Amino acid sequence: MKIDRSKSGALPADAGFGAVFKIALPLILSNSCHAANMFFDRLMLARYANEAVAAAFTGGLTHFTLSCVFVGTVGYTGTFVAQYDGSGHRERIGRAMWQGIYLALLGTVVMTSGFWWAEPLFSCFGHDPGVAKQEVIYFQILSIGSFSFMLVNVLSCFWNGRGKTNLVLAVSAVMTLFNLPLNYLFIFGKWGLPAMGTAGAAWGTVGAEVIGLLVYAAAYFSPSARRHFGTHRISFDGELLLRMIRYGLPNGIHLALDLIAFNTFGLLLGCYGVAVHEASGITFGINNIAFCPAIGIGMAASILVGQAVGAERIGLAKKALKNCLVIVTAYTFFMVLLFSVFQDLVLYPFMRPGDAGQAESIRIAGYMLYFISGYLLIDGCSIVLSNALRGAGDTRFTMWAMTGVGIGLFAVPCLVLYLAGFPWWTLWIALEAEIVLLCTLFFLRCLGGRWTRMRVIEVSALRDGHDPAP
Repeated sequence: MKIDRSKSGALPADAGFGAVFKIALPLILSNSCHAANMFFDRLMLARYANEAVAAAFTGGLTHFTLSCVFVGTVGYTGTFVAQYDGSGHRERIGRAMWQGIYLALLGTVVMTSGFWWAEPLFSCFGHDPGVAKQEVIYFQILSIGSFSFMLVNVLSCFWNGRGKTNLVLAVSAVMTLFNLPLNYLFIFGKWGLPAMGTAGAAWGTVGAEVIGLLVYAAAYFSPSARRHFGTHRISFDGELLLRMIRYGLPNGIHLALDLIAFNTFGLLLGCYGVAVHEASGITFGINNIAFCPAIGIGMAASILVGQAVGAERIGLAKKALKNCLVIVTAYTFFMVLLFSVFQDLVLYPFMRPGDAGQAESIRIAGYMLYFISGYLLIDGCSIVLSNALRGAGDTRFTMWAMTGVGIGLFAVPCLVLYLAGFPWWTLWIALEAEIVLLCTLFFLRCLGGRWTRMRVIEVSALRDGHDPAP
């Protein structure tokens, strides 16, 4: 059967700024919805108690870090979807999606077990006892909701990989619309509900994810999706599953190592006292908002590069990467100015009027914003470069880069600095150095061009113009 490449989904005729924005803008807004959820969680918890916002920061970050091997692996389903779509093999997309769903269910089983080992895990961190108790509660509730978290991540790949990002934005908006009122009700106890604080924030997050999962499932099993992609045909393809693990697992390990290094950084900051711990939670809540566009542009780079590589149009892939870098540079430069010049405006929403004890946290958060300003632009470029490499299939390089730099030259030095009694701000210097070095490695890798010769799908079948074996 000859392949009709004209059906290759959203592959644009060129990769100009318009094509990038068409895919990136919904992803930027979608990521902004996720960051808004976290921002308002932190904001509400900051108004509730300083221990609550500190616990949500490290409890949530630890849960996401431990989930990352599975999240990164199942998320790589989107690259298979993109390359099959770009090559014209749309009939393989539904089959690839089901292999991703199986991996998501495996991740669900592992992460749900976290409910039983959360307490001994957090007892090892040496945090304030009041904070540690709330960390355990937050982590346990997120563990219960792992099924919705994992399945939402894999089902989104069906649209992200094909460049149909408007649906992803719609689901994210629905989740935000439910997350904000649910958090308000559960955290502060409204409409007859008890005030649950940290636990309420976790339950609000899980409830919103369940609603998002239901919307995704309805769209995934819609008549149109069943007709064009066979999404209703439950299938097991051992060869395809192993190939997805081969390319997706390094992506998952890279994501996990990235978060392990960053979580080590966050946990060590928590050991400097409640003021530094709360300041970290506030600062990174703000940081997440700032990074949403960079992450969305990076995802767009991965999609466009994946589709172009699948269609064997390498010039288009290079153009997409270049334009994504231009856009992310312009955006992050603006955010550097905002964090450097208008700190009082940025931090004002987190202030608790009349709480003299919080003044120290806000003061420290101001210093942390200066550090973020120092790496924001370089990290934005690093996000785009690494996503482009992963979109082509170069996942092992990103994994080894993170192993060497993220763990060996960031997490370990942070631990040494803390144990040696250095002040908290020295850990931020280590973070700045890590980001610069990683960006340099990703840039040199892209410049080398090896990624342009990579594929994650059946290259021989595509070149012959025949359907791969079912």
